Amino acid sequence: MIAGAKGRRRIPEIAVVSIIYLVSLISSFLFLQEAFRRSPGLPDFGSRITAILLALLPLAFLFVFFASLIRSLKQAKHNEWGSRLRLKLIVLFVSAIILSAGPPSLFMSLLTLRTMELPATAAIQEAIDGSFDLALAYYSEQDTRLETLSRLLVPQAIKQHGPDAAALLRELQQFEPAIQGVEIRSGATSLSFAGNNETRTPEPILPALDAGFLARLAAGNGSWSRFMLRTAVADGTGQSVAVIIAMRYPDILEESARTLSIARTSMGSIAGQTIGFGQYLVFFITIYIVPLFTLALLFALAAGDMLLRPINSLEQAFRRVRSGLGQIKLLAKHGDEAGLLVESFNSMLDTIERSRDDELRNEKIGVWRDIARRLAHELRNPLTPIKLSAERVLRRYRNDPTTIGEILEKSMIAIVQETSNMENLLGEFQDFARLPEAQKNWLNLAALVQETVLLYSASYPSMHFEIGTIDPTITVKADRGYLKQAFGNLLTNAADATDYRGLVEIRADLVKTADSRYCRIQLRDNGHGIPAALAEKIFSPYFTTKKHGTGLGLAVVEHVVNSHGGTIRLESSEGLGTVFYIDLPAEDPPAAASPGQQES
Repeated sequence: MIAGAKGRRRIPEIAVVSIIYLVSLISSFLFLQEAFRRSPGLPDFGSRITAILLALLPLAFLFVFFASLIRSLKQAKHNEWGSRLRLKLIVLFVSAIILSAGPPSLFMSLLTLRTMELPATAAIQEAIDGSFDLALAYYSEQDTRLETLSRLLVPQAIKQHGPDAAALLRELQQFEPAIQGVEIRSGATSLSFAGNNETRTPEPILPALDAGFLARLAAGNGSWSRFMLRTAVADGTGQSVAVIIAMRYPDILEESARTLSIARTSMGSIAGQTIGFGQYLVFFITIYIVPLFTLALLFALAAGDMLLRPINSLEQAFRRVRSGLGQIKLLAKHGDEAGLLVESFNSMLDTIERSRDDELRNEKIGVWRDIARRLAHELRNPLTPIKLSAERVLRRYRNDPTTIGEILEKSMIAIVQETSNMENLLGEFQDFARLPEAQKNWLNLAALVQETVLLYSASYPSMHFEIGTIDPTITVKADRGYLKQAFGNLLTNAADATDYRGLVEIRADLVKTADSRYCRIQLRDNGHGIPAALAEKIFSPYFTTKKHGTGLGLAVVEHVVNSHGGTIRLESSEGLGTVFYIDLPAEDPPAAASPGQQES
């Protein structure tokens, strides 16, 4: 079966593009998921992976799309077979993608952008800001309570108990159980500590303040507010110490504050990126739609190849049958309409073949019947003078035997001449009917023509032969004797047509078509020409316009040409001459054979 290979090449292309498309979608999803997990805002366009996913892949798909589209447009411009159908399918498939993916993407983008601009978004932002301010106010209230307790209780407790952190912690916890650590320091030396070890002061040097809050301490699973107060110990030495009191914030408050902080940052990021969000939509819609365009184009080309493959096979088969190169059976693919079409075509070929065989058989029978009638007519002509001569001799012999010598010689000469003509006629008919199968070998055409012309130029010295336009490199696979006989018959016919003093020009060229390659031989004379009414009968056996011709010369030429798989035709105008065209199949000679090794 004649099949195009383009359709098979489309399958790997479609598979590769589909795999890349799926990988790009999965990678984009994973990237966004990871980006949203790490940051409440939108992903950073400047990151390398974003640039690869959102720029390189769409650009690659666009390159494939436009490259294939431009190639299809060029094929349609040059009218390549099937290019217009492929172009129509591309328009249909791409239009389907635009109509199916375009409106939903546009509507969803507009709805998303509108959602971000709704009043509910501003209300949520205000609620988050209010909750965050309330949390800060609670923190401030707790810090104020810690500072108040410290200023009221710490100086008296130090004067009463001295630098005893445990006694001070007990007294403070009576008023605020959230106080979980007390440390008394003198410079960089810790004099006393009580409470949770996670509240120990990590700073080696304390700020030079009489009173104030230290940095919030976060350790373990808790968070502490620390207040430092400097006071004197009542031991008569006037020693000054720094007392650090640590109070733990409620855990639920810390978690709520953390959540509010994240929500506030996210809402602020979204509010600040409303304009840039449209760019994200454009990029991700591009990632989604552009590969679909490429896949639609490749699917259109593949569909075109699938549709054109059986049609292309049928078209080539029709062309082969029309050119006479023989039939070709197509392999039918069962199960679809194309298979039914191929089966119908094969059935039609079988019917044509049977009809052609019957036609050829009937034609052969008709030809031989015509030949038999013509042969009988040709034989009847010499029989009449033979019969008359014999009857004349017999009658003289019976009436006057003594004078038979007067007519005997003339009568016998006539009988012998007519018998000789009958023998020549029967010999030519026998040669025509028993032409053996051609024995083909590689021949140099120019050398064979030159050899044939050399023989006939000696027989017709007043004729002028021109063979200089034959390419010396042309070789044909033919029977040397048959081809030489055909050229000889044509040269004899040209000599008769020019009264043996005309011009005969022989030339040959190689002709290439979409279906075949052949050698065209032209033999032109400037003779009397052939009337149009007789041109169709010129190759018929025993048809001749000459007084002494048998009518088999051109019939033998046609038989020789046909036996080599060629064709012969003529163009003639009365008074201007005749041109015989012989087309012989031109095959490539074996690589091992060179012009010098070919028979010449």
